Amino acid sequence: MPQDGQLSFDTSSYDRTGADWLDETLAERSLLMQGPMGSALMSQPGGQDVPAAYWNLGDPQEVSRLHWLYRAAGADLMLTNTFQANESALARDEIADTVERVNSAAVNCAKRAGAPCVLGSMGSNGIFWLKEDSEEYRRARAAYRRQAYALLASGAHGIMLETFTALRDLETAIAGTSDVADGMPVLVSFAIGDEGNLLGDGLNIEAACMRAQELGAYSVGINCCSIEAATQAVPRMTRATDLPVSVRPNAGYPHRGEDGSLTWHEDPQAFARACEQWRADGARIVGSCCGAGVLTTCTLAGVLDI
Repeated sequence: MPQDGQLSFDTSSYDRTGADWLDETLAERSLLMQGPMGSALMSQPGGQDVPAAYWNLGDPQEVSRLHWLYRAAGADLMLTNTFQANESALARDEIADTVERVNSAAVNCAKRAGAPCVLGSMGSNGIFWLKEDSEEYRRARAAYRRQAYALLASGAHGIMLETFTALRDLETAIAGTSDVADGMPVLVSFAIGDEGNLLGDGLNIEAACMRAQELGAYSVGINCCSIEAATQAVPRMTRATDLPVSVRPNAGYPHRGEDGSLTWHEDPQAFARACEQWRADGARIVGSCCGAGVLTTCTLAGVLDI
């Protein structure tokens, strides 16, 4: 792994087959992304006490099993279990020295499912900055760069920057990821409220999508919102940008049992009904987020005729 201060990275080992497949297949049909990893792992006995990213090292067989189930249900696109596997999040969980190992293990788990395209999931690293010429900005950009390189060098076919709630965070994430992307696709997904505005800075989804396109995003979309919010937002996004649009709402709020376990009320048919409208409004990548599972993925595959 090159030092964060250096901008020379060996990209010769990047696996570009999935990126090529993504280009070719998106031109022909809509794609189905796998369901969530974090909520599925947290729902298991004792799972809420273990950082989701650590499962990649502690129980890679279970992580691989989840990917395989989503693939068997019809998912085209795998998404690594690395949403909170940047150095800031791992430091919080006291496993900061494992950034490369955690991300590499996650890619290996996802690729075992045999899907044609594996995207490396990256969430916000939470480092706040005000000016680009600041130590905080450089540290945030370097953290995104480090995780993106760990994912791509391990065989991910692209990066999914997901659940971003503020444009400021996204700008740093795209900058850091672009330092090492070398032409690999960088997909972007925002978390929005019921009014279609980003949950952090309140920016409307149209402006967010247009800015992401200016920054070089391969696609734009939304995730971790209600089905209703997603259905209202899709036509707004497709009018605002000519990039492929993705939509992956969640299954609502979880219920915590007496034993501390989390459960969601999963309604695959609600996703299926909404998916028909998403497709009609131009969405090209569909899926589900927190609380949904394999049944929802299987139902969406039926709607998409995969």
